[in-house]
Order: sequence, then structure tokens, then C-alpha cells
Amino acid sequence: MKTKRRLPTSKKFQRNGMVSAPESPFTGEEPTWEGADEWSKDKINYMFGHALNFYNYYLDTEDYIPIIEKYVNNDKKTSSILRRAPKCVEISICGKIARMLNLGMPRYHNKVDYGIEVERYIQTISKMVPVKTKKVLSKRISVFELMQKKLRKEVLVYLDKMLDEWIVSPTTKIYKINLSSLLSGVNAPISSLGIVVKWLEGQRDELIEARDKTSSYSVEGYSYLSKPAIKKRISLLNEMLNDVDLYKSAKKATRKPRIKKEKSADKIVSKLKYQNSSGNFGVISINPIKIVGSSKVYLFNEKYRKLTVLYTSSLSGLTVKGTTIRNFEDNTSYAIKLRKPKDILSIIVSKTERQIINALKKLTTKKISANGRVNENTIILKA
Repeated sequence: MKTKRRLPTSKKFQRNGMVSAPESPFTGEEPTWEGADEWSKDKINYMFGHALNFYNYYLDTEDYIPIIEKYVNNDKKTSSILRRAPKCVEISICGKIARMLNLGMPRYHNKVDYGIEVERYIQTISKMVPVKTKKVLSKRISVFELMQKKLRKEVLVYLDKMLDEWIVSPTTKIYKINLSSLLSGVNAPISSLGIVVKWLEGQRDELIEARDKTSSYSVEGYSYLSKPAIKKRISLLNEMLNDVDLYKSAKKATRKPRIKKEKSADKIVSKLKYQNSSGNFGVISINPIKIVGSSKVYLFNEKYRKLTVLYTSSLSGLTVKGTTIRNFEDNTSYAIKLRKPKDILSIIVSKTERQIINALKKLTTKKISANGRVNENTIILKA
């Protein structure tokens, strides 16, 4: 059969109400059901399958809404449901069956009451109608919504076609579609797959209800299927759900790991509280940015006259988190109280590292453990 060509809505139906078939040499004209009550079972099944393929070729989801409305005699409640429901495969399936019933197809054949089937699909569609909310300003369609639309058009439509084929063949000789290939074809992100999973689980759960006889509605709807046929369909739907899981795993495996963005030094020390200068001891704080990455830092608490020396041998150096200096070594870092702060502080801010170490060795006050905390009484002497 040739590639499907979409027609404008105005050209899809002839003046007599029949569906236009511009490619009738390949598709045939729209199937009619005149005299169907006298047909054989095989002929009815053939015409049913042919009709499904015909409508799938020429009509779109929105074309089925007036067809269903005609079947229910323009019932206002049903019309409201159909007009407010999102485009979905259930509308397409319901519309195809309703079209055939409108044209005279026997309501009951192949052990299926197709009138009940239409009612069942309308009930399913009604559950998809969004709850009315206050009008909001129109917004741009999100990437997620665009992908949902793409999945409906390029994945769910094939699931719909598969379901049509299952209906025509109420046996165990049915097959699943290659779902992994379809998902890869649209490059569907993991976050968008809910619509596919929901469709598969919905079909499977109804079949399970029919198998276990937990829902009279499902039992009646699938009464045309034998137990092995129901079991086969459940098995295939579970396999397709597993295909979705495998696709997710493959997608995660190819996902690029997120690289943590390094913070700049000024952002790292942005919450650090310290004293800018000390008039009593004639010293001022250096820019705290110099602490980040350095191997040592000298701090002086003016209130308690305590000198803190923090060392690290780490290649990444010292860092800051909140109001505390981190990544220093406990065994080499220390704090000590100064009896004569001015003498020591002047050496620290003006002399070499060797001179500073020699001066600190001469102090006789007992050294205590350092904690790295910095507050508004702390001068950052050197780093």
C-alpha cells in the first residue's frame, strides 16, 4: 500500500457522507454493510479488518468525533466529553467501530457486542477529560508537552493499529510491535514515557480483570476471547512494558554525567564574617579570597587575644564553608593565647615564613586545638 497522504478535512467526506477514497485502486472504497445480516462469519471478519485498515489510512482522530456523536444521536453529554478530551487512540478505535455500526454492521458478531465496546471506550475517554479550571493566560508549549504530542503521533498510533489487528484476530496468533525501535526513532526522554506506560498498563489491567473475573465490565468486554488468547495478550503487553524499561536503562547508560560547577572563590567566602581591622593592635584583614587554596592561614581573635594557625598539605588547599575554614590538619594546626600581641602580630604581617615560625617557637603559652571558626572579632592576618 502506498504511503498515507493526509487530505484537508473538507475533502475527507463526499457529499453523500461516505469517506473519500482518492487512492481507491490501492485501498478500495469505504466498506459498506448492506445485507451483512446474511453474510458468512468469515466475510464479516474480513470486512471488519478491511474497514479498520481503510479508516486508519484516511481518517485522523478529530474526524471520528462527529461520527461518534452521530452514533449516540448527538447526546449533549457525550459530545461535551468528546470535544473536551485530548486526542487519544481510544477516540480513534471508538470512532471506527461507531462508523461501521452507523453503516449497518451487525452489532453482535465474532462473540463481541460492539455496541458495548463503543460505550466502554466512551467511558474510558470521559476519564481523560481535564477538570475545568479558571482561564489562564495562554503560555508557550513546553518541551515535555511537545514530546507527548510526538509520542501520540509516532508511537501510540502504532499501538492503536496493533490493537486493531488483535481485535480482528481473537486468537493466540498475534504479535507485538517493536516498541524499542519506535521510542529510539523519536529519541524519547525517560521523563516522557509515562504516556506509553499508562497505555500499556491500562490495556493489560483490563485483560487481567477479565482473566481473574474481578470486573464484570471487563469480563463482558473481552468475552469474545478464550483464556489462552487473554493470557497471550497479557504476556505481550508485559513484554512491551519490559521493552520500555530496557529503553530507559539504555538511555541512562548513554546519558552524560553531570559535571559539578566549581564555585568561584568570592562565592565560597561570601558568608564569612570577620573583622576588617583592629585599631588597638594596628593590623588589618587581608581579602578572605586568599584563604581558598592556600596551605596556611593566620587568624587573630582580638577579643580573646588568641592566635590561630591552620595548616594543610592537601593539594587543593584550605577552603571555606559558611563561617568556618575547612580542610586543615588537626595535628599541625593549633591556637595559642598571646601575652604581647603587638610584638607577634607585627612579625606575622611583615616577616618571612621562616622568621614567623622562629618567633612562634619562642612562645611559652600552651597550644590548644584549632577549630577553624571565624567571627566578627577575627582578623585574617596572612594566607
